[in-house]
Amino acid sequence: MKKSKLIVCALLMCAGVMAQTEKVKLGVKAGLNVSSLTFDENELDSSSKNGFTAGLMAEIPLAKNFLVQPELLYSQQGMKLSYSDPEVENSHYKSTIALNYINIPVMLKYYVVKGLSLQAGPQVGILLKANNKYQDNFLGYDNHEKMDLKEYSNGIDASVNFGIGYQFIDKLYVDARYNMSYNNVFKDVTANTNYVINSDMKNRIFQITVGYFFK
Repeated sequence: MKKSKLIVCALLMCAGVMAQTEKVKLGVKAGLNVSSLTFDENELDSSSKNGFTAGLMAEIPLAKNFLVQPELLYSQQGMKLSYSDPEVENSHYKSTIALNYINIPVMLKYYVVKGLSLQAGPQVGILLKANNKYQDNFLGYDNHEKMDLKEYSNGIDASVNFGIGYQFIDKLYVDARYNMSYNNVFKDVTANTNYVINSDMKNRIFQITVGYFFK
């Protein structure tokens, strides 16, 4: 219920701001996600996963040098894992946890100088798909599997973004952001999920995008 209220509040904030605006610019954007999940398991080695993000954005003036930028983005997230038992020859495990979201960030932008802005704002993510594609090898026997993790996942992700952006000649736009989730991706899992997920995992994303505002 709290997560549903967060989505509604974010959408109402966008609608309320748009109702007061004098000039709204609409645009599109796309870019690269370098994502990971917080992870406490010492036996597993984790690394970041590259993914794609793209969607729509609007820039809405609030006051001098202050604007709000709501967005609607498709986002590929997750991480990679590996494990090798030094005491067992030909024993290893490799895994990619893939999470696909529709993200709704609402960024407050402050233009420090012309073109250069500092950004911060909340984000709500709606999980579309979650799976674990893995390969394990034990004593030379290879096994390739793909496991659906959606039923073990929380459907809503609440997070915050911090970033910096630059706008060229009122149309071309670039930004870099860091996203930190403050709720868990997965539920308290007791079923067999190959021991690669736990209820403490949270999304972390570094993102670089290029956008274009229409006149």
